[in-house]
Amino acid sequence: MMDAKMKGMVMAAMSALCLVLGIMGAMGNTWLVPEDEEEGMDAGAGLTSYWVEMDAGDADTCDMMADMMEGDGDAECDGSMLTMSMTFSDDCEAEELDDYEESCDMATGGMIGTIGMWAGVLCALLVALTLILPMAGVDAMDAMPDMGKMITSWGAGGLMLVGILGWWMMLPDGGDMTMGMSSMMAIGAALLGLAAAAMDQFMDADE
Repeated sequence: MMDAKMKGMVMAAMSALCLVLGIMGAMGNTWLVPEDEEEGMDAGAGLTSYWVEMDAGDADTCDMMADMMEGDGDAECDGSMLTMSMTFSDDCEAEELDDYEESCDMATGGMIGTIGMWAGVLCALLVALTLILPMAGVDAMDAMPDMGKMITSWGAGGLMLVGILGWWMMLPDGGDMTMGMSSMMAIGAALLGLAAAAMDQFMDADE
């Protein structure tokens, strides 16, 4: 059985890692990536938008293609590399698109995921502060009641997990996309948050 100081340090490390991974996951743009990559082209999707990066051959051709796309999302060039992005909500509003209903589902799922992830990140920040500040001799978080500490402790991983599941349930059936690095980091953050809360709740420590 570990002592209380060691338990606190482990929980602080888990909460801090939960916070970092949660922020990286929420802001990441590779929640979904293609199962089979095409040569010269890369693509992915975040919670609220999707993007495609391709080699246009030369800078002039890239600039021409970017100008042609003006008004249909964002397009920018870095030399010959063209990066195009579009939000799911914009596609949802374009009812002339064949798959606009799937885009509406993705927009809804992205909203659920975004709310869940950032709410979890906020809880993870509060948990990390309540664990780390006392180690530095700062008692700013001592005023938080024990019930509040327990709620934020479980909320960090729990809210992230709810957001991830809500996003996943809204994904269209089929397709050639698989979960990418950003969604994996989000899952890792949720599991770390829940593990830290379970450790606090159920693991005894020597004084």
